Amino acid sequence: MNPERAAGTPEPEHQGPKPVPYTYHDGREDYLHVGRQGGTEADQPAALVPPSEGMSPRIETTALPPEASALPPETAVPAEAASSPARATALPPEATALPPEATALPPEAPRAAAQRPQQGARMSEIVTRGLRTGAALTAATMCTMMAASTLKRGSPWASMNAMATAVGLGGRRASDRFDPVVTPAGVAVLAGGLLAWGIGYEKALDATGKRSNPLTGALSALGGFLFDELILPDRLMKNFRDKMGVLGTLSKYVALGVASAAAPR
Repeated sequence: MNPERAAGTPEPEHQGPKPVPYTYHDGREDYLHVGRQGGTEADQPAALVPPSEGMSPRIETTALPPEASALPPETAVPAEAASSPARATALPPEATALPPEATALPPEAPRAAAQRPQQGARMSEIVTRGLRTGAALTAATMCTMMAASTLKRGSPWASMNAMATAVGLGGRRASDRFDPVVTPAGVAVLAGGLLAWGIGYEKALDATGKRSNPLTGALSALGGFLFDELILPDRLMKNFRDKMGVLGTLSKYVALGVASAAAPR
């Protein structure tokens, strides 16, 4: 192709460098394009391509087969994971849960655990003190009742037999003489009731922060009288008045109040 014809022909748009004019050894003229395949090695010497407009020598790379470049399914990275920033992998709940014994206790737990032995020791002390107070109440009240029945009926056992009627022993009218069943039962009922009364009395003092005094003794005597009148059977009070008289019956509650006020601490 001559240059005039080439000039009259619209050149196609080239994406690479512009064409370079070249004359072959047989007189033919043409334009050489970088990367164009044509002619022989002698017709296309690399020296005719200006360095400023040429390209770097091609480096032939060996293409790997698809199966060699493909990753196995288990090692393939999902597209969203590759494009998203690194995220911490969440562990299942059972992997992060601590065993029950390793779980931190609330702040109140050690305090409550430390208070239990103290409360137990305090209750034991109250019971011990109440038994001592109950023993003192039993001694004072029993002696007063036996003295009152001796003055009224001529027998110290009459008051104890009257006390047994609280649990249904001795009949409706208690005997004045010693009975091997009724008399010990009356003593046991009186002692058991006053031991329990002593524990309750000391428990009330501890709850209110008070100490034994005449006022607490008077309240104890009044409580004993109301307990006999309102809770125990009517036959008990009738037998008390019959065996000890009215003054002897009142002296029973006076002895209870005095012993309560003077209870040992």
